[in-house]
Amino acid sequence: MLSFLVLQGNATPFFSELASAFKAAGHHVRRIAFNGGDFVFSSDAIRFHGRQEALPAFLEDIVVRERPDAIILFGDCRPVHRAATEIARARNIGIWVFEEGYLRPGWITLEPHGVNGFSALPRDPAVIRARGRAPWPARQYDPHADFLRRAVYDVSYHALRLALTPFFPHARFHAAIDPFVEYAGWLRDWAGRLVRKPQAAVLPTGPFMLVPMQMEGDYQLRVHSPFHSMGQALERILASFAAHAPDTLSLVVRRHPLDPRLTDWEGLIRRRARALGVADRVYFMADGPLEPVLEACAGVVTVNSTVGLQALRQNKPVKILGQAIYEVEGLTFLGPLGRYWREACAPDAELLDAFCRMLVQEVLVEGDFFTPEGRALAVEGSVRRILSAYADKARNSCPSSVAVASI
Repeated sequence: MLSFLVLQGNATPFFSELASAFKAAGHHVRRIAFNGGDFVFSSDAIRFHGRQEALPAFLEDIVVRERPDAIILFGDCRPVHRAATEIARARNIGIWVFEEGYLRPGWITLEPHGVNGFSALPRDPAVIRARGRAPWPARQYDPHADFLRRAVYDVSYHALRLALTPFFPHARFHAAIDPFVEYAGWLRDWAGRLVRKPQAAVLPTGPFMLVPMQMEGDYQLRVHSPFHSMGQALERILASFAAHAPDTLSLVVRRHPLDPRLTDWEGLIRRRARALGVADRVYFMADGPLEPVLEACAGVVTVNSTVGLQALRQNKPVKILGQAIYEVEGLTFLGPLGRYWREACAPDAELLDAFCRMLVQEVLVEGDFFTPEGRALAVEGSVRRILSAYADKARNSCPSSVAVASI
């Protein structure tokens, strides 16, 4: 029998279903709730209601008592998870980190040790080619977005987190922007759409580079890049474009689809473009599907968004300004940004294929975190992936299939 310590998940029932699947397979699972939202999604959890400085001692006590084989968590940059992973590494306890899929849609990420900038995936092209030889698996479901279900889970989680504050008086949510402030931004935007019809995005007729924005509070920005904000990244990109891009090239900045509309990005970008003398070549895309603009662009400049990997898969040149798992010689442009505008080149197709095969084989699980069908598939694949790493110890307790009840 294996023992797992399960920490924070995302705002869906996925971690509850994962814990149930491990228990059904005959393994011990202990969960920890750090706020009211966690507790409702895991009512049998141990509650941590102390201050942040008391967390390491609290976790040490649980680790000594439970003796877990591994800890399981979503996102390895949250303060509570940074403390837990430090203890796990010091005690040689396994670490399994979930994250949104490196390839989307229809995949989630599950890596041992860490994800994104903390990933142990190789960056050596020769190693990637050697490890990326497995055949592409047959897809088991047709992924589809379910924004309404995702929104209901998110609002429910944070409403319960707020309502149960008396039981978790010192809990601090990890996001840079309070979720209720984000909700207010969305409501204001929707109300404005009732009054005035949004204008369709106007794109350049000639060649252009695409800049996919990232969420302002994204840990990819805060931890795995030299920037403190998306505004700071845009300033560098615009200044470089103005100084080094050819006059025939334009720039399209696309707002993140989940941006809470708290910042007037269009106004900020237009003012800065005018000051730099490139207002006639800088465009802002507030809404609209990514695929057509990605297909039409000449290349992508990103901090470290997964849109960069999508672009590579469409044979587009990509320049990264932060840390990313796909920052590999032969895939992305490794020279300075100032040269990229004129020297951008497409990725090595064979290397990219090997890289994506390696991802699917080693760190991706088919499914999603939000839809019942996607979660069931992701839970089954995740349990199989984790238990296979402890095959000798788990051989007698791992069933051939895992049943998952979804809501």
